[in-house]
Amino acid sequence: MIRIFQYVGEYMTKWLIVATLVGIGGGLSAVALSYAINFVTEISYYVPLWIAPVIGGILVSILYLKDPRAAGFGTDKYIYSVNKKNKPLPFRMLFSKIIATAITIGFQGSGGVEGPMLVIGGSIANGIRKIKRFKAYFHEEDRRILAICGAAGAIGAIFRSPLGGGIFVVEILYRSSLHYSDLFPAMLSSTMGFVIYSMIAHATPLFSIPNYLPNAMNVPVFILAGILAGIVSMLFMTAFKYVQNIFEDIPLKKIHPIIGGMVTGLILIALPDVAGTGTGVIQEMIDGVFPIELLILLLAGKIIATSFTVGSGGSAGLVIPALFIGAASGNVIAALLGNGDAGLSASLVITGMAASLASIANVPIAAAIMLVEMVGLKLGVPATLGSIIGYAIGHSKVIYGVTSPDHWQAEEMKEWRKNDLNKKDH
Repeated sequence: MIRIFQYVGEYMTKWLIVATLVGIGGGLSAVALSYAINFVTEISYYVPLWIAPVIGGILVSILYLKDPRAAGFGTDKYIYSVNKKNKPLPFRMLFSKIIATAITIGFQGSGGVEGPMLVIGGSIANGIRKIKRFKAYFHEEDRRILAICGAAGAIGAIFRSPLGGGIFVVEILYRSSLHYSDLFPAMLSSTMGFVIYSMIAHATPLFSIPNYLPNAMNVPVFILAGILAGIVSMLFMTAFKYVQNIFEDIPLKKIHPIIGGMVTGLILIALPDVAGTGTGVIQEMIDGVFPIELLILLLAGKIIATSFTVGSGGSAGLVIPALFIGAASGNVIAALLGNGDAGLSASLVITGMAASLASIANVPIAAAIMLVEMVGLKLGVPATLGSIIGYAIGHSKVIYGVTSPDHWQAEEMKEWRKNDLNKKDH
């Protein structure tokens, strides 16, 4: 019994300290990325909207000449780094990923921030592990938990989700289980990242909702919204993988983001609302009901714009586009009902958002909790129903962890060979 208490005491003391330190780093990185995106966005207003993604594509293509690993949504790199031994995310990716993401999203490319934040947080953890004073306290298993903690601190901060952020970074690693040895430090780090973010930036929920208490009589329409969002999410995943495969067959990979920016720019001529993260449009869908024709156009535009922005190598994530797709799907059901109940339409939008997130990222628990933290406890019922339905529909299709690691490993081998040759020359 004494040994058990001794082990628990040592474990808790160690990870309370470490998760706190790494969570602080994750929170600060989330603040840095938010400010960087806002700064670049202000610059993008000086050029026509449809030109901005092309400029972003040109700039990130130049950046990738220096660090090609900054390309793409980043989630695959995080999963690969955590699940493979001796594959830490290099600390310098912290800077290249922040810059690449700020350029991609700031210049109106369609995407989110969760993938870059996973990489940025993992890179911070690797940097902390390399500090001489800390090296002796970490063994190989600690390296992966550190990476998880760094990612959790960043995600919890950027989404204002102290609990859901920790669950998300663990749940996304394994499709069928949660590892508690990973989960507890991740939740500590996520909470600390949120605290740091709230001290420096705005810590209000990501979205606001009208006052509404779910009615049991509305459960059938919640289910409909979840089903529709799950089906549309499947279409998005199919389209995204199709575009990714197209770019895999196109030579001159270094200019792929420019091509993606051109296609995105053409879409923005007709549908400017699909630019950037689209969180403002999501809030508008929560606040009111859009015409069905417009919602269909927004769904198609967001799917295509995100597929070309991120599928071409732009540095952006897929979670906020998933929320956008889910919001539009839920808004479709609200438009079909046409009863004018603002609270009900908002709850249908939240149902769709949870369903799309659970379907696309395969994170049913994190999806429900993150949506509740984003909008408030009152909509826990539609968020939970949506996440269950979305996961049931989309769990057979995987968008993360299947392609990018191989490309990243190839780039890593190129760099290793280059360094090896340089050593031989000296």
